[in-house]
Amino acid sequence: MADTGTSLIMLPDVDYFAIKERFVYDKECHTMQNTLVACTCTKESHAKTPDIKFDMDGETFVINRDMWYQRRGNTCVIKFMHAPGRKHWILGVNFFNNYYAVMNYETRQIGFAKSKVFAVTSQKFIDWALSGTFLMNLEFT
Repeated sequence: MADTGTSLIMLPDVDYFAIKERFVYDKECHTMQNTLVACTCTKESHAKTPDIKFDMDGETFVINRDMWYQRRGNTCVIKFMHAPGRKHWILGVNFFNNYYAVMNYETRQIGFAKSKVFAVTSQKFIDWALSGTFLMNLEFT
């Protein structure tokens, strides 16, 4: 599913934990208050973390390393969300930083094209993620 309103790519638990185990297994990680996972990582270990490639309808798409595992200092943040019971991926904004989407409602088709700014990563996300700010501040009375 493609959702330009979903902040991060959302994965089924089975895929999220398989990616974390395969690529982040040797890191010390913790869940932050904003529900994202931060891990210790050096410049060298971050450089060894691969891009993720997947096929969709015969086309290969890339989620470059910094779009899913961004580093600042000695900390990396996993930029995926996950949910129990979810069966499909939801492609969120960190996917759409790399790809343009054209949605044709009449023919019920979606097309993707590589973005002009493919693999350009902003530090704003990692600054926010590590700031300790909640995703949502709700008050109940």
